[in-house]
Amino acid sequence: MENNSPTPQSALELSSVLMSGDIEKELKTAEGQGRAADFSYKILPFLSLAERKINSGLNLEGATILGSVSLRGVMIDGDLNMDRTIVKGSVFLDQATVMGSIKLEQATIRGVINLVGSKIKNDLNCNQLINNGFISLAKARVGGDLNLIGSRIQESKQGNLTIEGNLYLRQAVINGNLNLQRSAIEGSVDLMQLLALGTVNLEDTFIAKYLITREAVLEDGILLKGARYQQLVK
Repeated sequence: MENNSPTPQSALELSSVLMSGDIEKELKTAEGQGRAADFSYKILPFLSLAERKINSGLNLEGATILGSVSLRGVMIDGDLNMDRTIVKGSVFLDQATVMGSIKLEQATIRGVINLVGSKIKNDLNCNQLINNGFISLAKARVGGDLNLIGSRIQESKQGNLTIEGNLYLRQAVINGNLNLQRSAIEGSVDLMQLLALGTVNLEDTFIAKYLITREAVLEDGILLKGARYQQLVK
């Protein structure tokens, strides 16, 4: 007879997954104690806090999220830390407001990252990030630096559908520097109508298709030494 009982390891993993009640309890406790809500190195089935106001930072460092992260329209009063986080779905932060920095260093995102129209008071750090599908910061505002050093934006295939590994910064505003050094983008980089007040650094960056800089305002210029791309569209 086939034994469908969970193995000790899988049973342990299931028992360690945080449920929605656990998440809400930690959010309330963190707010009362004046600290960031701490889900670091936890397992979550998904995270859905869309259109919420979070009166603290949100710490997901090293967490594993089995589905997607929906933070559309959220207001986070502090940092969003997703360093070394594994997300097996997509991350939605469109129209979000983060009153600190967003950290996605060494994170692995198995879907797209949507930051369209988001507002980040300080820095967006995504060094050594790996994701499948596009990253969009179209119409986003970053108060500090945007760092994607050594990151990889890969295309995603789902049946007959292919999502190109593009980086969109169309009509975004970056008050600091944009650094894509040594990154690999399997699609295009779209900087059309980008306003960058610092340096744009694409040295040693690989772009499989197009680098689009049409109507971009790059106040401290663009560094392209060692960069590779199919075509520059000005």
